[in-house]
Amino acid sequence: MRTEQERAIQQIQTRLIEEVGADAVVILFSKTKRNSTTTHIHTWGNVLACRGLAEEGYGHLCEGEAAEEEDDE
Repeated sequence: MRTEQERAIQQIQTRLIEEVGADAVVILFSKTKRNSTTTHIHTWGNVLACRGLAEEGYGHLCEGEAAEEEDDE
């Protein structure tokens, strides 16, 4: 039996694949309970494509911060 969390992740993944035509999916999220934060990552598709998505997302976030820091100087 799947948990509610697993069903939600599966629904998101399925919609991205069927409705958007995604060939790789990376879902990242965090949960905080009683001052304890856990992170979760779920992937679907070719491992190289998923790795590329994760690197692209990381670069997007970090490059955005670096550009903001340069603008402040």
